[in-house]
Formats: sequence, C-alpha cells, structure tokens
Amino acid sequence: MSETLVEVRGLSHSFRLAKRLSIRALDAVSFTIRRGETFGLVGESGSGKSTLARCILNLCRPQSGEIFYRGINTCDRVQFRKNRELLQARRQMVFQDADASLNPRMRVESILTEPFVIRRIRPPRGSLRAEAAFWLHTVGMEAAYLDRYPPELSGGQRQRVAIARALAMEPELLVADEPVAALDVSIQAQIVNLFRQLQRQQGFTLLFIAHDLAMVNYLCDRTGVLCRGRLVELASTEELFSNPLHPYTQALLSAVPLPDPRRERARKAVAYEPGIEEDGVLAEAAPEHFVWRREADG
Repeated sequence: MSETLVEVRGLSHSFRLAKRLSIRALDAVSFTIRRGETFGLVGESGSGKSTLARCILNLCRPQSGEIFYRGINTCDRVQFRKNRELLQARRQMVFQDADASLNPRMRVESILTEPFVIRRIRPPRGSLRAEAAFWLHTVGMEAAYLDRYPPELSGGQRQRVAIARALAMEPELLVADEPVAALDVSIQAQIVNLFRQLQRQQGFTLLFIAHDLAMVNYLCDRTGVLCRGRLVELASTEELFSNPLHPYTQALLSAVPLPDPRRERARKAVAYEPGIEEDGVLAEAAPEHFVWRREADG
C-alpha cells in the first residue's frame, strides 16, 4: 500500500455570519491522500471544497479536527512552528483565479523568483533569471514572456505562470483549487494535460478540486464527493463513476451532459433531496469504496 502523505481526521469548520448565526462549511471530514497520487475532490459550489483546501495548507484554521502532513500535526501550533520552513516550502497551491493570485505590477520573472528571494534560497540554476526561464519552459512558455506583466498575458498563460511559481519550490503536495474553472474549454484541456505531464515528470502529489466531473474522471486516481460540508462518498475514480452508491453522487453524475445527441436526449437526471441522511457515518460498502450511510443501516 502507498505511503500516506496527508491525513485528515474529523475536520469541522464554521463561518460566523452574525452574532448568533453561523454556517457549517465542513462537518467531520476524514480521508487520506497517498504519496504520488492524484486525489480529486468534487461537489457543487458551496460544498466546502475550497475551505478544505485552505485548511490543509493552513490558510484557514479549522475549529476542530486534525490534519497530518508527513506525520506532522499541522493544526498543532507548536508542531507547525517547529516545521514551518518544511511545511511552507513543500506544500503549494494553485488558485482558481490567476488574475487575483498574480500581482499585476510585477513582471513574470519577479513573480517566479519571489519565493527564492523571500526564503533566501540560492537558485539551483545559477541566477534568478535562469531559474525563472527554466520553470517557464517547464509549463510550456518561452523565456520572452519573462519581461511581461500578467495583464499582457492570456488567461491560460497566467494560469501557467501560477503553476510555474508553485512548482518552483519543488513541492511534494500541490493543491489545485478549480484551476481551470475560469478558462475557455480548449484551454482547460491544455491545463489538465499539463498537470498530468508535470506530475509524471516531478512526482508530486496532487489534490485536484473541481466541479467538472469529466476532468476529474480523466485526471484523478481516487475521488471524494463533498455535499454540504460532508464527505459522502470516496472510492477509486473508476469505481465511483461506474458504481456510484450515494444519492448525491448519482445526482451529480446524472447531470453530466453526453456528447451523443441521442443519448443526451434520453438522459434522465436523478433528483437528490438534501438532508435525507443527516445522521450517519462514512462506512466501507466495498473494498476501498466508502459511502455515507445512516447508522441504523449498518
């Protein structure tokens, strides 16, 4: 069995909207991510995907639960401070909106080399410009783009720069939070293929968050389904798509459009009633296939 890189145990988090009003974003979420795999996380908007990603990278402090990276409890302040340098360098994130994550007043070269400057790391390739050119080439862009600013780039190019910046620290864990959602369909395919190619070359572990199930089916080894902050199903991607067990997963998959016009016209969407299984537990229904069930169902 592959080594566990990330383990999430009973993670819960709420956001306070008013003095006496809060909304539950995560509800006792537990799962593991194995070293070297691509783990997919799907669910509708507001299901808690981005909050979970931010908790894993310590960008958001959960109210309860634990997150272990390499056996380090990153929710423990003492352990986090002791391992801060490792945790900040070996875990990186690619955000959904490259426009917001890239400083429009910085040239591409400065954006890519900023992690080296901040951490006072000597560039392995001799100079900061050579380092920036290397990582830009890695994501399929020419060195001529080093002197440009983000507003001078296309959406796909900006996302490639964001990916290059994340990879420059040679992370073990890369979290991609809906990295293709804001891009055109043709560009989405290029970015997803880029992730696949880079993972084979670099060997990092990828947490890929998306609402496009076709992308997840193509890219991910295992997939978890989030519904209203709760992990309702977890299995290998092939098993999940061929044999969905939870009603919410069935509803999600039934909504995927089909390329064949005849099959699309005959497709029937499955309805899901939120709240029909409020109390329950994530249980193993088949080998490596977990589904949220009412405790009375065993």
